[in-house]
Amino acid sequence: MEEKIYVPLSAINAYNYCPYRVYLEYVRCEWQDNAHTIEGVLRHERAHSGNERYDKDKKQSTQIYVKSDKYRLVGKIDIVEEKLGKIYPVEYKKGRAGKWINDHLQLCAEALCLEEQLDIRIDKGYLWYFGSRSREEVEFDSKLRKETIDASREILKIMKGKMIPESKYSNRCRACSMSGICLPKEVEILGQLKPKI
Repeated sequence: MEEKIYVPLSAINAYNYCPYRVYLEYVRCEWQDNAHTIEGVLRHERAHSGNERYDKDKKQSTQIYVKSDKYRLVGKIDIVEEKLGKIYPVEYKKGRAGKWINDHLQLCAEALCLEEQLDIRIDKGYLWYFGSRSREEVEFDSKLRKETIDASREILKIMKGKMIPESKYSNRCRACSMSGICLPKEVEILGQLKPKI
């Protein structure tokens, strides 16, 4: 019987940033911290307290573990918020607000897990950005849902060893904690030195 593999929620975010990073992190079990990853851990301490709290008219439960058997997703949500009988996932991010589709995909994956576990429909969620001290509402429309599900399927292929993404150098590599393991610029230079047959 085939072992059931589940995609970590954080891998959805990483996949959109760089598919090769998913291979390094979740198949080869490589990891390297940098200032960005350490700051992210420190910023999440309050969200990962495991406590319930009330913020005005909202109940907030922190560090909620979820999974979806349908989409093979698993992980923890920073905050699950309840307001007027409605449930929303809330994800904390260390940077500044922007149109970061990778953050939207991760948040949508969290909603898919909650929907399956609670048998409800969740129309939106929120991203809290420490860098800009702002909260962004994200609507879970059909396009975002499809992109999220498609990403999870591609990640499953990587995790099952059916696909190894290509390592490509880009501007994103400069801030990536894995660049010292991946060596994307060096690989690109070596690729250019291949003899032509």
